[in-house]
Amino acid sequence: MRIVRDTVSGLRLIAAVLCIIILLLPGVVLANTQGNISPGPDLTTSIIPNVTNLSASPVPTILLLNQNTTGIEPNVTYLPVTPVPTVFMVHENTTITVNPAPLLIFDTPIIQNLTVTIYGIADPGTRNVTIESILWDWGDSLTPEYHVFPNSHEYNSSGSYPLSITARQSDGQTVTGTTSISVGQPVIPTMLPETPNITATGGPVMVLGPPVLTLLEPVIERTNVTLNGNLNSGSPGVTIESVNVDWDDGNVTKSNDLPVNHQYYGYGIFTVTIRGNQSDGQSTSKRITLELKRETPAVPTPVTSGLQPNNDQPMYFIILAALIIVMAIVIVGQWIMPRRRGSLPEPDVPKVFSPRNSPKSENLPSSEELSKICSGTDVTPDVLNPVIKIAVEIAREGREGQAIGTSFIVGDTENVLNHSKQFVLNPFHGYHEAERQITDVGIRGNIKEFAQLDGAFIITSKGVVEAAGRCITVDMSKVNLPGGMGSRHSSVAGITQVTKSIGIVVSQSGGMISIFRDGKIIYTIKS
Repeated sequence: MRIVRDTVSGLRLIAAVLCIIILLLPGVVLANTQGNISPGPDLTTSIIPNVTNLSASPVPTILLLNQNTTGIEPNVTYLPVTPVPTVFMVHENTTITVNPAPLLIFDTPIIQNLTVTIYGIADPGTRNVTIESILWDWGDSLTPEYHVFPNSHEYNSSGSYPLSITARQSDGQTVTGTTSISVGQPVIPTMLPETPNITATGGPVMVLGPPVLTLLEPVIERTNVTLNGNLNSGSPGVTIESVNVDWDDGNVTKSNDLPVNHQYYGYGIFTVTIRGNQSDGQSTSKRITLELKRETPAVPTPVTSGLQPNNDQPMYFIILAALIIVMAIVIVGQWIMPRRRGSLPEPDVPKVFSPRNSPKSENLPSSEELSKICSGTDVTPDVLNPVIKIAVEIAREGREGQAIGTSFIVGDTENVLNHSKQFVLNPFHGYHEAERQITDVGIRGNIKEFAQLDGAFIITSKGVVEAAGRCITVDMSKVNLPGGMGSRHSSVAGITQVTKSIGIVVSQSGGMISIFRDGKIIYTIKS
């Protein structure tokens, strides 16, 4: 290890010396060439507003003139002829890369008398940052509060109140969503197409909601624009009929679903209106602003006239070649000497994530423990066991050199789907059940790949992978978990509280696997 340290220190010293020589070399060469050149006739040029006055001397002197001090015309450069070309410095604007703004999505408020409940999600714009806080201003003159989704509030009196929700990211960026809430007001009946009056004694009353429209960041390539997102029906029993897009250039596109493409005929700023139509006549509209910019051409290089380039610079190239040869000799010497003394030990460089090579987990649940976990549910041990094995492989191997975390919800699929929504497009939609069996070894690679998506896997009691990237929308206020567990554990605990399902969570930080039933951790596996 001492040899490695000495070699690295020597290479750093060589690099520092080389940088100093490169910085000083042009000045030495310039002084040498100017000392051997006789002055010629005077030339004037007005290429750059900021003028440089150069005089021939053994050491070049550069004067920046901000005002007329010589009695000649303003913005004029007085140059003696030298074989050294004028150097123009062009300062360009640079753009600092920033993280995307946070994502804030919330559903239509649920109002019961004077109590309002709102479900939603707030995610960071990238994995490099996190959501620090969510600020709620209910508009009733009370102090705004910090609370995660979902959140409930009780007003003191009926009326209409403005609601403001602000999500703050760890890099300081914020996004604010607003809406108006009317509590204690009589409900104005909505004119809907006539439907059969179905009455079920003791059954729940279904309220038909408008369609849910979620838009992703538009893809802009010059004048070609692609809009993508998700459009889901507001209630079971209704379907999405069409998507109408007004491109603000006189064209309207009607499609059955997103994505939608459009080609503009010019550049500018356009306000695009997207409206999703439901089979019961209800619709949802959103507007986004697109700015199509023309590509900025590169800054042309200024052309100098009246100056002859100096092609006679043998000394400069000789010194440069000598430096390169010396550097090559030193580097080869630094590499050969340690090999003569002994093999060079490789430095211990930690990786971002390395697969766990320890023996396989010995605390996997036995057949009796699997039967006990599955008791009281529609899940069998033959279905739960392969799900646990895939979770162990994900915790041990990660994906593409990165540690990942994910979650699985097994059983009671109908109730689980009613308490969740699709956050991204479902990659398993449209495939036959025989191709989506969790017991099939061939599907494990797809599950490991889609485990990098946000959301949970939904698996039926028969072992069919129903969906991936599912966002759980349940009340997590009654969840009580040990410290150090994040939102993934809380959401899985919440869904197992309100359904007869089994949840499996893979922790990204430590690779711990937790099995949930009835909102509690009933079994843990160390990968």
